[in-house]
Amino acid sequence: MFLLRMLLKKGRGGSMDPLQVSMTGVRMGERFLLIGCNDKALLAGLAAKVGLSGTAAVAAFNEHQAALAGSIGRKVGALIEIKDIQEGRAWPFDDGAFDMVVVDDTGEGFVDLDHPVDVLRNGLRALRHGGRIEVVTPVKNVHPPIDYQHLLTEAGFKPVRILAESNGLRFVEGLKAHS
Repeated sequence: MFLLRMLLKKGRGGSMDPLQVSMTGVRMGERFLLIGCNDKALLAGLAAKVGLSGTAAVAAFNEHQAALAGSIGRKVGALIEIKDIQEGRAWPFDDGAFDMVVVDDTGEGFVDLDHPVDVLRNGLRALRHGGRIEVVTPVKNVHPPIDYQHLLTEAGFKPVRILAESNGLRFVEGLKAHS
């Protein structure tokens, strides 16, 4: 039993990672981009996972998200590259710069975007071939609910699937196919 408990424990004082962090599968040394920043536990957990050998970046839609990301980085002692982004403008990230893109729609802000597919296409461009995107959104989504499977497919991700719905969250995943 002791060995099982030790295997289940994850850093940060022995507490287990929150579900939204575990579902991403981000590992030490990887490069991830978080689009949006609403869930403190999500960013803190992802930044801790990649560690000093990885890269943590946030594409923030507004000053509040940028400030929140900066505050989280200082609190967990992680270097997080934070860029303010706007719809309709090219993003300041290199093509293929990231192993994983995570969309934090826990604040349900995607419903307010004029062109959500363009935002996802920017994520696709910044993702390496064979990389993954994962959308984290509440199950009680806004009405009408956002069809992330359709949006990810339209943006160029394939295959796309719902990974799970648990603890009030939905996880939708897409892959950037090798060309």
